Amino acid sequence: MAGLTCLAVGAAPAAPVARMVIPADAFRPEIGFCYVVGLDLGEEGDKETGNRSQLVLLEDGEPLGPPRALHADIRNLGQGRYSHWTRSGLFMSARDNSDPRQNGRRYEVISTNPESSLSGPLSATGPVREHQEVITAGRHEYSVRMGGLVDFENGRSRFNSGMRVAFQPNLSLTLANTGDTPVRWPKVLINDRGDWGTLESMIAEFTRGAETQMERALFVWENTRHARYHCLPLFPDDEFHDPVKLLNCYGLNLCDDLGYAGSVLFGAAGLGRPTNPEDPFVRALNGHVQVETMVDGRFAFLDIDEEVFHLDRENRHLISGDECMVDHDLARREVHYGPEFGGWSGSETNAALFGADDTKLRHTVSGHTLDHTLRPGEAVELRWDNIGKFACHSEKWRAAPPYYGNSKLHYVPRLSAAHWREGIAAEQDIAAVDPDALAGTTPTAQVAYAVSSPWVIVGGTLRPVFDLADAADAASLSLVLPGGAPQRVWEGRGPGRLQPEVALDEALLPHQAPGKYAYQVVVGLHSAPGTTGARLAALRMETDVMAAPLSLPRLRLGENRVVYSDRTEGPRQITVTHRWQECDQAAAAPPAAPTVPLSPLPGTTTRETFPTLSWEPVPRATAYHLRVSLRPDMALPYRPNYDLVIRSSTWSIPFRGMFSPGVQYHWRVRARSARGVWSEWSPVWTFRWDGPMVPRDVRVEPQGEGFVLRWNANPSGTRPVAYKVYGSDERGFPEHDEPYTGFKRGALPANLLGRTESTEMLVVTTTPTHDNQNRCFYRVVAVDAEGTESASSAFAELPHPHVWSRPTTTARVGEAFRYAPGVLTSLNDVQYRYEQPITKLWDAEVNRFELTEAPAWLTIDAATGVMGGVPTAAGEAAVAMVVSNQHGGRAEQRFTLRIAP
Repeated sequence: MAGLTCLAVGAAPAAPVARMVIPADAFRPEIGFCYVVGLDLGEEGDKETGNRSQLVLLEDGEPLGPPRALHADIRNLGQGRYSHWTRSGLFMSARDNSDPRQNGRRYEVISTNPESSLSGPLSATGPVREHQEVITAGRHEYSVRMGGLVDFENGRSRFNSGMRVAFQPNLSLTLANTGDTPVRWPKVLINDRGDWGTLESMIAEFTRGAETQMERALFVWENTRHARYHCLPLFPDDEFHDPVKLLNCYGLNLCDDLGYAGSVLFGAAGLGRPTNPEDPFVRALNGHVQVETMVDGRFAFLDIDEEVFHLDRENRHLISGDECMVDHDLARREVHYGPEFGGWSGSETNAALFGADDTKLRHTVSGHTLDHTLRPGEAVELRWDNIGKFACHSEKWRAAPPYYGNSKLHYVPRLSAAHWREGIAAEQDIAAVDPDALAGTTPTAQVAYAVSSPWVIVGGTLRPVFDLADAADAASLSLVLPGGAPQRVWEGRGPGRLQPEVALDEALLPHQAPGKYAYQVVVGLHSAPGTTGARLAALRMETDVMAAPLSLPRLRLGENRVVYSDRTEGPRQITVTHRWQECDQAAAAPPAAPTVPLSPLPGTTTRETFPTLSWEPVPRATAYHLRVSLRPDMALPYRPNYDLVIRSSTWSIPFRGMFSPGVQYHWRVRARSARGVWSEWSPVWTFRWDGPMVPRDVRVEPQGEGFVLRWNANPSGTRPVAYKVYGSDERGFPEHDEPYTGFKRGALPANLLGRTESTEMLVVTTTPTHDNQNRCFYRVVAVDAEGTESASSAFAELPHPHVWSRPTTTARVGEAFRYAPGVLTSLNDVQYRYEQPITKLWDAEVNRFELTEAPAWLTIDAATGVMGGVPTAAGEAAVAMVVSNQHGGRAEQRFTLRIAP
């Protein structure tokens, strides 16, 4: 395999081109001995590259291994096994199966891949840039131009479980109250995005441009999936279930978080009552939780977390979880976990999540907003980096996410006689003294300052300046959480000037639920009796918060339209400062945009059963992002299968029926360099597809001793001239003309039964001539005169158990008699369970046979139904056999056995 470096356990790796130390808080316990490292590992993993990862894991400088181990072996055996599975997912075990977070060893990853970005993102060229505006109006518009070659838009690669940022030009955006009046809710919007401070404004932005209910639902799905990534949560409770809090503070989620938050979003988008008969609900599957909402009176399963939705077989409307539960093929034929394509196994696994034991519930959490007020001397500094601080429920949930941000609140209270009361929450025995200081007038004097934040608080620092006249004077700092008692965080005595720097992180309990959004600082000025010797000369309060970088108002390349607004009546003065960096280095140059479509040619109609989209490769491109849309503005993907990042300049889906006749499709492509920089999008090209549409009303009807499959031609599309019929005992089976590998079933023969020009075919018969007769489930595919095939139909289901065989009705005295009945027996479908081996045909029918009427000499095998014995007397004997299964299914066969002498 080209470019693949193989290492024996303990062997020295080839000279690495990049390396990175894994911090202890990046390890997350998974199952058994397995831990998952959730960091950007610099290159795609084996899942995306077909086992071509060149990443090597070291423990105290020695390679662990074997690499590419089965995840089950990592969990159950450990001993250094690991698997670099995705770009942000390394499954590993310590050599002695200890906890890598606590065993004191140094873990590193190195790579021999020259395209690895382990060594870090692109670096800035030139000085930090700054733009400042002093604003005195309630609404102010201005522009900021950003140069360079890379911004967040063309430097970000999204993965379902994280992201890679080649270069982040935005450093900080500070809104400071430099006036004399409090300012309520000052905010900045750049290029008309990021107005997520209330549920209403978020929905207004997310659904902008939607023209139908279906588009409204898909716009919510589309914008929400781009605003977060999948990650083990920091809180197992409702903290992540309010969408305003989720997307603005955290920007990460586990599936249930987006299930609950999604139900709020779709409801706020007007997709519940009274527009539709029912409100959105949360669907809990085995192994997954997501939201369903009504669209045009029908439920639609819109999986924001796994970045997938499903269309019906005519590609007209969104389908529900119940429809996916009935027919897993509807789910397996769409790519899950986009946009980076990692194969079809995820689609198979997730189809197996749907089952009859799914539960439905409604639970909504909302009401959080970003409403806040800046006092004079107070500022919000929004930042795109982090300083390693995050909130979590408890030590059990304490693991640093791979991508998050820390912003800051700054407050410098004015201490002059004219202003000192404006920012306080309470005071006792405090007096203003010259020059611009506060003094305690008693030994118990104190003044309290409140901090309130719309972003979750994760730490803080106090920097006071105290002047204490003599040894009898003292000062103290205490922190008070909502509903809590004061915690002393510092104290000091005179005489002299004291300027401590006091960390609040531990006292704020960021790793203990609930999430904190407010606290008070109590400053004690303990003057000796009868004096004012304890004085506060200055105070700087800094509060660290989690603010999701994806939610922040960011600058882009070129001219940026910036709009400031607030909700203050009267005068104000806000100083807004943008700080950014630019990157012009050669390595940052994006590839050229693809410009030459090869298939389909623009404006043409394709008739391929499995259409191929291809374009001329561009130099320096290592990946491409393909999007197909029904909209000329490309604002929504047509379906998840055609909104993917792939490694080739050719793309085709191995499922029939991806497109429909009479529809114009728009498509475009962009290219990505090895350093993760995207080109501009190609021009938008169009094509149409023509062919037959899926047969309708597929059904089985009794005919004599068997059943015939019948269907109706679809009036849309080209006229069928023939039909192909497929049969299987697996519910929700995929149709295959050739042998294939079935999910959790191994090698299987083709399930094509035959081709007919009629609209019916005998499928159950006492005299089968084909292996795919006498199956439990059948589908039909239409074929037109050009050989173009439709999607496969919904399956028709035969009764099961059902005895299809004709019994042997003659026997002879003294000669062995044998009859092996043929019975339709369903495998049902692959299901996910919380027990080993997790996914398998858990509900495959197990038949039990019994004779309810028979001569004494006749016996039956209860497991196989094989009857046998030696008749002892001539004559006639009535035989009745019953077959039943564990699901309550039952069938009976009666016959008369004529026994000759």
